[in-house]
Amino acid sequence: MPQVFSPGEAETRPLDPTEVVYTTAQKVADLLDLGPQEAVLMSKDADSDAVYITGTDYRNIGFSVGDKIRVYSDADPLGEEDLTITAIGKGTSTKAGSVKITFSGATLTASDFEVADNGYVQNQASFTNGSTRGITKKKVDDVILRMQDHIDNLTHNAWRPYLVSAEYINFDTYKPYRRRYYTDYVGTTPLLFRNVQQILRLELWQGSDYREVGAAEARITIPDSVRSLSGSIVVSPGNGSAGVLTIGSGTANWRADFDKITTAQNLADLINKEDRVGKTAVEFSPAFTLEGSTSNVAVHNEFFATANSDLGSGIVKITSMRGTKAGETCSIVTTDSNIDISQTSSATAVVSNATTSVLTVDSTSAFVDAGVLSVGDTVISYTSKTATTFTGCASVIGSSVDDLTGLTVTQHKLQVDLQGGSSSGDRGRLRDWWMDPEMGIIYFNNSYPFFEWNAVKVSYIYGERYVDKGIEDITTKMVAIDLLMNDDRSVLIPEGTQNVDLGAKIQLYRADIDKVFGRYVEVVTFE
Repeated sequence: MPQVFSPGEAETRPLDPTEVVYTTAQKVADLLDLGPQEAVLMSKDADSDAVYITGTDYRNIGFSVGDKIRVYSDADPLGEEDLTITAIGKGTSTKAGSVKITFSGATLTASDFEVADNGYVQNQASFTNGSTRGITKKKVDDVILRMQDHIDNLTHNAWRPYLVSAEYINFDTYKPYRRRYYTDYVGTTPLLFRNVQQILRLELWQGSDYREVGAAEARITIPDSVRSLSGSIVVSPGNGSAGVLTIGSGTANWRADFDKITTAQNLADLINKEDRVGKTAVEFSPAFTLEGSTSNVAVHNEFFATANSDLGSGIVKITSMRGTKAGETCSIVTTDSNIDISQTSSATAVVSNATTSVLTVDSTSAFVDAGVLSVGDTVISYTSKTATTFTGCASVIGSSVDDLTGLTVTQHKLQVDLQGGSSSGDRGRLRDWWMDPEMGIIYFNNSYPFFEWNAVKVSYIYGERYVDKGIEDITTKMVAIDLLMNDDRSVLIPEGTQNVDLGAKIQLYRADIDKVFGRYVEVVTFE
């Protein structure tokens, strides 16, 4: 029997279950009046962008990338504050045997921070993963994650992105089945949650199949016999980068083994970077980042997949996470002809001339502006096109670009099934559908499902975009109560003859929580 069960559609859960959002360990420490860590002496002379400490001090105090540190010395008693740790490693050459802490935020005058000047390094965080204090930052973060889930469950709302993979809803309409006075829509669908940030999928049942009007899609059909499958499926988000999903046994691969149902689920798990089975991120190449981020974008950031749902066994539905027609810039190809790709707009062209970075064909009009092409077991990426050429070409898998003269290139473009085609249909008040994100209600205009129960299936992300200060205060106090009750922390918490004792603090925190919490609870009424 399998250890992990899946009904085809994933459960509703936070988009990133491991992200600390509602408060921070430092805010909990500030509530409990815990000061920063003790300063430690430098073990070697500082560099302009790095300081050195002993391994013992590193383990006892605890330093991590992202922590803020303060450095000072007898030569520069004011020193520098709020330096952000960017890397931690070993000292080399004359500084071997010490821990090197590289930082950003200021450039030190190295001659003022020498061992002879009694140079000090202080971690400004109250909770670290060192061994000096009984409570580590990791433990505090774990408590914050538990309290975030607790608050979300009690309030029926969220102040972080939540993913609803599949919500089946009845279609509410009005008789006669047309627009009426005071309404410019033919029917509505109220979602279970409010504060919708993005509709990822909007599937309308048409009696024998779904119409996808919320996102551009492709369907991958796994054959009955999977043991002979080989090669890769390659996707591009529309900028010429390629994400390679290769068959294999590693955590960055998908397994073609056992049967088509198991194989389809494993492929979907890889696309979604499913943590429950230990899948890792598949990054695009060339790598790129989004605004405000330093992390490379991976396949799971751009595409969403489900397998073995009500579309049928062995079928993987993959959709772009870019809204409606924006996803039609995405392309997908496969190197194995036994894998069928459908629900797309496919295009082919014969290469008349090939150089190291340019492919000349008869016409590129049916292809996306930047994406991937397949030629048998070879995959090529390109970054732009003209009327008859693909430019910026690079080999992703297989043969080099200049070996393709006389061959036929193929591409599948993700497609959204809007009314009248994507040229005239769209999301808008006078188009196919529109929505009220605050109330979580979808209004249908030119596209709508059949008169059947559960005729609408929606995938979406909901949650408040701003963490309310009241929620932050509630979370901080709930975490503080948990820490105080788990063990005797009297050696850490300031408590003098004129202060409130710990038991009374807990009662006061609870009273504050109860006073504020009620106004955040959502009430859902079913009629």
